[in-house]
Order: sequence, then structure tokens, then C-alpha cells
Amino acid sequence: MRTVFLHGDGDRFAASAAALSDRFGARPEAPDLVDVLLRDKCARDGLLARWTAADLTRFLTEVVPRHLVLPRWSAVPELLHDWVGFLDAEGLLMVGGDPVRALHAAIDRAVPAYLAAMAEPAEWGPEKFWALSAREHGVDLGAEGAFERFVQRVEGGEAAVDRELLRGIEERAEREPLPVPAHWLPPMRVPEETTPEAEAARSPIAGLMAALHGWAGPGRVLGEGVELAAELDCGPEVALLCAAWAERVHLVRIIDGRVVPGAIGTALLAEPGVLWTRLWQSFVLLDEVVGPEAAALDGLLDGEDAFPELVQAVLTALYTHTDAVPFEQVVSLVLHALAEDGGEERPAVARVVERVLALWERMGVLRRYRTELPEAVARIEAFAPVAADRTMVELLPLGVWAAHGSLRAFGFVAPTVLEAVALPAEVVVLALPGSPPDVVEEVVSGWVAARGRSAAAAELGDLLRRVDDPELRLGALWLLEHTGDEGVSAVRGLREDPVCGPAARMWLRVRPGAQEVPLLPGDELVVALDAMAVTAQTDAAAFLVDFRTRSTPDQLAVLDELVRAEHVRADLVLGVVAAEHPDEQVSRAARRCLDRLDTA
Repeated sequence: MRTVFLHGDGDRFAASAAALSDRFGARPEAPDLVDVLLRDKCARDGLLARWTAADLTRFLTEVVPRHLVLPRWSAVPELLHDWVGFLDAEGLLMVGGDPVRALHAAIDRAVPAYLAAMAEPAEWGPEKFWALSAREHGVDLGAEGAFERFVQRVEGGEAAVDRELLRGIEERAEREPLPVPAHWLPPMRVPEETTPEAEAARSPIAGLMAALHGWAGPGRVLGEGVELAAELDCGPEVALLCAAWAERVHLVRIIDGRVVPGAIGTALLAEPGVLWTRLWQSFVLLDEVVGPEAAALDGLLDGEDAFPELVQAVLTALYTHTDAVPFEQVVSLVLHALAEDGGEERPAVARVVERVLALWERMGVLRRYRTELPEAVARIEAFAPVAADRTMVELLPLGVWAAHGSLRAFGFVAPTVLEAVALPAEVVVLALPGSPPDVVEEVVSGWVAARGRSAAAAELGDLLRRVDDPELRLGALWLLEHTGDEGVSAVRGLREDPVCGPAARMWLRVRPGAQEVPLLPGDELVVALDAMAVTAQTDAAAFLVDFRTRSTPDQLAVLDELVRAEHVRADLVLGVVAAEHPDEQVSRAARRCLDRLDTA
């Protein structure tokens, strides 16, 4: 059973959560507990079977009081003890969490705070507040339309609730992040010791802010930014942006159109590392960067402020590439992050991204250069065939360090190489795709060395027995290639396994001296279907291109084999073919196969 979900994947999470809940068994004292528990864990880190004392304490003292209405409060600590015992007994507890004894102790320590929170309405969430208020007014929540009528009565003044309490609950709920699934970025090499102190004093932004502060003197009229632009040796648009930015960090104040030094301005300039950090942290609030494109960008998010999302998308695009990235690719990635269908707004998005990069270049976090290399130009023109900008963008070490911190603050899980080396096998296998080749090599060698070849091979073997998932299966077998003879020995022990036996036999056949390993009928097909499923999941377009190289009869035969072989990800492959294959005969056959799966 798969218990790691690094990139959302709601359908597969729901299936695993349901399977875990079924194995745990029905708990009528708190029927929704496991569902809430697993959904919260998926939103925190996506690791359903790795638990720490802090995880359980937070769940018990914050999550349960927010969401669950229970007839007997003490049932929850009891069930959490059962949950920990269940995971331990089933061999599901993932390494990297706290020992079982520490988990049980954490539950017991948290009980007084948990009971206090359950008794304090200010700790409830909005839905719980409304549900309990309705009950207090005698509303039958099971009756159709009863709750809606109650809310209307409250709004009309016919029924009273504690509005001051409700306002506090709603304000806290607005501050708390939405419970969206955790999203992991691939492991990256992040400078461990870098701080802004040394780099900040040498960055262009330090001199620019000092010049702005000096220009303000006892007070200067900002106007259209022309005079300030002359002082800063930049355009008026950049000058106005810098003035607004300086005000955000209290270096200056702008009062009635006049720029005056801030009360802490001189002291702040004397601490360039602090100034740099404050500028970086406040950038996401600098809406002036959006300028005249505000309406176009916000329209992509139905009126929501798009600038924080744009900043997050630019950081992600640059952080996940260790080499230079075409400007046009960054724009495409940002546009994709903001809207599924927003191509007409590409020019507006490009202008805002250009302003963002220009200001970050002054901070010393990146460099830009123009390329004429034919292969780079071809790559650029694939993103913007008409009038493509040939600028390349590359994060500098300070930028990698800063982006890493910001992306974590945005809620991404962004492991460093050292952190990745300590992760369990299931996480490493799923997290590594997307990392640069040199980082992959460093993580793999470090991961095997930290455990020793024998323990690393055993951990991967256990994973292959436990989880029927093509992505994990292929990744674990690839990782086993780095464990030498110990890996071969571990895979030999999997030859008869009902889950991974076909893949193990095929893997052994290509090892030197292992030709005596007999294959069984269907082994090659199972491994081929695994590869198809992984490609269809990671790059549907590439999968279809490869799939269509087969003759039509062969394509139809593969679809039939997917169903007959009862492949675990047959639904994924068939779904891609049904939805995106241009040949109606093949897509129609895929739909029929999906119907067969549903009725099997």
C-alpha cells in the first residue's frame, strides 16, 4: 500500500486513505477521525505513515478541536493510541518519525491541552461553530434544507448566535492556510552556510537603496520619479518601484508625495544583511511591480491577487533548474501556474516577469544574458514562436539560498541533498525525479552510504514487497542497481513475490551472470505495462507519441492486455488513451476497456 504522496494526486490518496481506514477498522466513537487525520497529514507533508510527537500533539490540540464534533472527547486519545499501535503492528510506520514509545507519550502529554481546547469555543472552526449552534437551536441537521434555513434565520435576526465569537473564529480561519495537499520540490543542492551578510553589501541593491536614502535628504518630491531616476541611474519606472520598495522596509516614508527618511533608515543601511533580507521578504507585497497589468493578471485568478502566485511560480521555475532557463520558458511556466487557459494574457505576464527579474538581478540573486546558441534559440522559440525573447536566466548561489527559504515559506517541501539522504526509500524514489543529474548522483550515493549497501537493499526490497505501484517499482529497482551484490541478493529473494516477482525476474535477467533466472509467461508484458503507466503519468504527450508507433491492431491488443492482466494502473493508461488519442477507433476501445475495469 502506498503511503507517500508528494505531489497531490487526490484520487490515489483517497484510495490509499480508504484502504488504511478499512484495515484500521470502523470506529463509531469517532467515525471521521481517520479521514481527518490522513487528510491533514497529506496537507502537512504527504507522508501518511511517518509520525512524530509534534505531529500528534498538533493534531490532537489544534486539528480535532477545529473540526470534530464528538459525543465523548476521551475517545480521540484512545483511538490515536490504537492508530499508532496499528501502524506499528502492520509494519507501516515509516522510518524518520519518532519511536513508538515517544508517540504514545506525546498523546498522553497532550490530553489536558486537547480537552481544554475542546471545551473552548474560540478554538473551533467555522463549520463546527455553525453545526453546534444549529444543534443548540434544535435544528435537525439531517433534514434537507434545515441548516440553510437556520443560517437565513440568523442573518435575518430571528435566531441569535455569538457574533463576536464567530468573528474571531472566522478571522483566525482566514489567517490559516487552506488544507491543500503538500507539494514536494525535487531535492536540490542548497548553500548551507550562505547568508545575505557578505553578499548584500556587494549587491547593486545596497548601493541603490543608499543612494535613494541619501537623495531623500530632508524630503524630496517623488513626482514621476524622473529626478530619482537620474540619481539612481535607472528609468523612472524602476525608480518609482524602488521608492515603494524602500517604503515597505521603512527605509523611507512617502508622505503626500514627498520621500522622507524613515526613523530607522540610517541604522538599517548600516546592517546590509538585515536590509537585504527585509527587501527580499517584502517583495511579495510589492504590488506596484504589477502596474498596469494588474487587471489582466488578477483576471486569471478570478479577481484574486495574482502577484504572490506569480512570484511563487517564478521562484519555482528558476529553483528547479540548476542551469540557465530561457525567459520564455519562465513565462510559460508562470502562465501555466496562474491559469489553464490564459494564453491571450502572455504579453502582460511577460512584462511583469521582466520587472520581477530586473529587480532580483539588482539584488544579486540571478544573472541574465542573451543567447545566440542555435540549440538554445530553438528551445526558446518552442515556447514563443513569434518575437521570442532570447534572454536566459540563471539563479546565483545567493538566489538558490533565498529561493529555497521562500518556497518553504510558501508551503512547499523543498529538501536539500543532506535532508534527502535521510529520507526513507519510498520518499527518495518519488522525490528524485526532476532533480539535476549531479544532484541525483549525490543523493543516491549518500543515501546508500548512510545505510550501508546491505541495509539499503533490504529497505528497497521491503518497499517492493509492500507497494504495488509502477513508479515506485521501477524507481526502487533502479536504486537497487547502486547497491551492488547486496542489491542482486535482495532482488533474488523477490523472484516469487506475487507483487513484484515479474519485475524482479526481468531485472535479474539483465544482470551479468543471471541468465539462468527463468521468466514466466507475461513477465515482459507486466514490465512493459509498468513503463507505459509511468510515462503516461509523467508525460502523456510523450506516451502517446510512443504508443502510436505501434500498428493499430497492436495498440488495441495492448489495451485489452491492460484489462486482462489486471494491471494496477490500467485506469491511468486507458484514461489517457481514451481522452487524448486522435484515432477514434483506439480511443473508443480505451473507453470500452475502462467500462470493463469499472464492472470487474
